[in-house]
Amino acid sequence: MRRLAAILAAFVVLGLVGSSDAQGQDSIADARSQRDDIRDQKAEAARELDAAKAADAEVAAALQAITDSVNAQQQELDDARRRLDVARTVSEQAQAEVVAADDQRAGIEAQLGSLAVSGFLNSSQDGEQNIFFGAEDPTQAIRQQTMLQLANTDTADLLEQLRVVIEDREISRSIAQAAVDEATLLEAEMMTLLADLEAQREVQATLKAELEARVQEWQQTLDTFASEEEELTQFIREEEAKLLPPPPPPSPAATGPSAAGFQWPINARVTSEFGYRIHPIYGTRRLHAGIDLGASTGTPIAASKGGTVISAGPRGGYGNTVVISHGGGISTLYAHQSQIAVSAGQSVGRGEVIGYVGSTGNSTGPHLHFEVRVNGVATDPRPYLP
Repeated sequence: MRRLAAILAAFVVLGLVGSSDAQGQDSIADARSQRDDIRDQKAEAARELDAAKAADAEVAAALQAITDSVNAQQQELDDARRRLDVARTVSEQAQAEVVAADDQRAGIEAQLGSLAVSGFLNSSQDGEQNIFFGAEDPTQAIRQQTMLQLANTDTADLLEQLRVVIEDREISRSIAQAAVDEATLLEAEMMTLLADLEAQREVQATLKAELEARVQEWQQTLDTFASEEEELTQFIREEEAKLLPPPPPPSPAATGPSAAGFQWPINARVTSEFGYRIHPIYGTRRLHAGIDLGASTGTPIAASKGGTVISAGPRGGYGNTVVISHGGGISTLYAHQSQIAVSAGQSVGRGEVIGYVGSTGNSTGPHLHFEVRVNGVATDPRPYLP
């Protein structure tokens, strides 16, 4: 009986015997089912996504969705394997119980056979009385009556044991068959899970490779942009060094908004300030070296202050760019122009049109990118503007 109880306990763990709190778990099961449905829908969308044509954010989202699905599928597979191991263990234990019950039954039946003496099993009250009349002496009669009573008692006990053994054997046989059926279903389920998991991992590898290729491309673009930035800084320093005589650097008081002598290059709303930000194209955190002014293509751009044009032409990610030196190591930069209206070496006055707003270079739309540089290094333009 102890072994049978152990099998039943394993059976409950396996889930083949109903639990008393099953109804209380219905809501949890429903929530999990809804979650799994949503996860499967996301994974299906990821499988159908054409990564080569999708946007970067779509590829990243699809990779995350398929990764979540792969992890969940792996958990389901691990759980199925665990349940399969339990089912096999339960089946082996139950089958062993059947064999033990058969052996025990054979032993009990053998004992019953040895006691099946027709005089003992079929005796009646009259038969018991005949013992006394047929015995040679009273002592022999009493001994025979005692043996008859003992045989009847042993037979009843053995029959009860036999009934219990037969019932336990039938329970063990049912448990073994149910465990075998469960194991068969679990093996089929695992084959399906493995096939689906393999397909999802192939999609995951494709999306990951696509995203890694794009990240590498972004990094190459950023490296190129950084190189262009350094070249531009060096260029400004060299060109300003050629302007003679170089005036002394302005004092801190001279750079204030009321005395610096700068004006806004266009009358427009500031859409992005100077400082670190998430780059709108590359999605990485980097320094925004100027301020962006939103305006439509073709809006005239004015020189923020009088000076000498030291560069006018395409500059990589800046697009069509004009750089004006104002002396004292201070210069201004006007990027992404649709058309440039000045040339290098030309002197311009404050407010003079030097070009027109556009979206050339690395730009998400028409605007003016405006920088103020001190000794070639970008600084916040705000203190120089009214």
